[in-house]
Amino acid sequence: MNIPPEPLREKRNSVIVRAAVRLPGGGQSERRVRNLSRSGACIDNDGDLAAGMMLAIEMGHITELTGEVMWVKDRLAGIRFAEPIDLDEARKPRGVTAAPKAGWMTDINDAYRR
Repeated sequence: MNIPPEPLREKRNSVIVRAAVRLPGGGQSERRVRNLSRSGACIDNDGDLAAGMMLAIEMGHITELTGEVMWVKDRLAGIRFAEPIDLDEARKPRGVTAAPKAGWMTDINDAYRR
């Protein structure tokens, strides 16, 4: 009996990344990403994810990411991204902007200005 080999899975990297996940019904919540590859991720499941669901995800500096829930176990879910992602961009903290280099904002946190 010939059993076809399992498809090779891309190497996963353990991470501590937060992602904003939008559900099909419009709800949004913050989830912890437990591991990550260019093609998918394992995220926390609060009991509201089901296999086959399509999600919109914001992670790091990636703002327009879509993925499908492939599996759900206990408090975890596996997501396959529609397109491969840049891992460096996904790991960058969301909402962080460049520090100002000129103007009054440069000294806003200076202890001597208080």
